[in-house]
Amino acid sequence: MAVINDQDTVRDVVAALVELGITTATLIESQGMGKIVREQMPIFAGFRHLWGGANPYNTTLFTVVDDSQLTEAVELIEEVMYEADAGPRGVVFALPVSHFRHPRDRREKK
Repeated sequence: MAVINDQDTVRDVVAALVELGITTATLIESQGMGKIVREQMPIFAGFRHLWGGANPYNTTLFTVVDDSQLTEAVELIEEVMYEADAGPRGVVFALPVSHFRHPRDRREKK
């Protein structure tokens, strides 16, 4: 899973995943907590500096990969998102999935 702060980077990450053979993912527009705090919670106005100029809108990418692809996928996403000249453009992390069934899996069993 990744939270990406830059739309060009979203395209680059998706292209990299496709090259790796990962062709299913869900992308959701999301916004950071800092935006909510700055705009809708004036009681925390004194803490605005904690969120600085953080990009308020992001794209959250969800994909489920086999354990054999996990390390390579994470390294690839990190390579795209943390290019030295641009600085970090998001975060990447992995969570264990205890159950996953894709509708395609059901069709293939018939």
